[in-house]
Amino acid sequence: MKFSFFITGYQIKRFLIVGAIRTVFIVLSFLTYNFLLTQIPGGIRFRLEIGMVSTLTVCILLYLPLVEKSQLFLKNKFLSEYLVEDSYASRLAYKRFDLTSLIQSVFPDMVKISGAESGRLGILKEDRSFDIYNYKRGRQKKIPSRGENSELNKLIAYLLKYKNGVSISETLSLSDINSIFISLRADYIIPFLFREKIFGFLAISNIPDLEAQKQLALLASQSALVIHNKNLSLQIVENIKYKQENESAIRIQNLLQKGKIPKIQNLDISLLANDPYTLIEFYQLDNMVWEFIVVSSGGPERSAGLLHSHILGKLYAKLGYLKVNSFIEIKTLIQSAFEKANWKDKYGYLIGKIINDSDIEILLEGNIFKVYSENNPNKQLTSMGWKNLIASYQFPIIIEVKGKQFLRISNS
Repeated sequence: MKFSFFITGYQIKRFLIVGAIRTVFIVLSFLTYNFLLTQIPGGIRFRLEIGMVSTLTVCILLYLPLVEKSQLFLKNKFLSEYLVEDSYASRLAYKRFDLTSLIQSVFPDMVKISGAESGRLGILKEDRSFDIYNYKRGRQKKIPSRGENSELNKLIAYLLKYKNGVSISETLSLSDINSIFISLRADYIIPFLFREKIFGFLAISNIPDLEAQKQLALLASQSALVIHNKNLSLQIVENIKYKQENESAIRIQNLLQKGKIPKIQNLDISLLANDPYTLIEFYQLDNMVWEFIVVSSGGPERSAGLLHSHILGKLYAKLGYLKVNSFIEIKTLIQSAFEKANWKDKYGYLIGKIINDSDIEILLEGNIFKVYSENNPNKQLTSMGWKNLIASYQFPIIIEVKGKQFLRISNS
């Protein structure tokens, strides 16, 4: 087992960039101060104080912005652009974050951040096998498969218990898992987890420190989403190209319509029926507020499943970039997906927000939904196209889809 007692190449680069920029700033400040003193007549009272104030003004108005931009430029060039402090630059980097970027750029960055000499990247494919890539001392290559996928599936089942990563020392009592660590030449493995499913992993040859673990966890979650979206995109392309993906599309749709119903304080939420044409998904915003969508589509079952997969991938991508701030943005996202698919069959969608763990705000489009109080089923509680606030005293409420009871929400 290897522990990193010395600072890593990645840390050295970050230290050198910050140190060099700050040294230049200090030197420029002193040079500016000396230059301004030569321009101020010696007979003037408080000459030194005037020179100091003038130097501070130049440093704040001119040098500090240049220092920040120079530091950001050098970090983007020599370090990971996905971990820079500038939110705008980081957002641009994540826009370009795809599977190719993960393999060619992010994977080497993650190995460098960890301080390891080498690392291996596992990427889950549609057939549940793995592509394995190796990185060592600046050289990268894809490792041909030799039938290790059954062993890797054991590893994936084990990693579900360790969402933030696990070291080889914790596997000593499990000989089969320990042997997988050894075969991967790994002292530490970090899973790529999304929606309680692992889409890949990073195996590195040392145990990173706590700061590096936090950075790796951030990149790992985004990597999982990238692999998930890539697999969904491939499924859509195959469906359009061959028209023979009925079985896989039904499998995807079955997974989607069985979205987990979260436990929310003060509320009891239960799914009353499964509909192969209806997607339901609960998700949390960055302010920890729960929202949910219900999307129902007509047309062929396999096409509805793939379209719902596409909508879900787009939604979580925007959530990852913190770009979903209102019902209107989610409505536009869903509506755009149906329009781009040139969807001819009847469809509708409902967007809900849980306020203060009690009241619910609902926006719906399409006349296939009906929302009413269980105690008064003849009175509709919502109007199409408008935000509708349903207070907790009106609970329990029922959400119907195409005339069938679909979801029940009540006070716990």
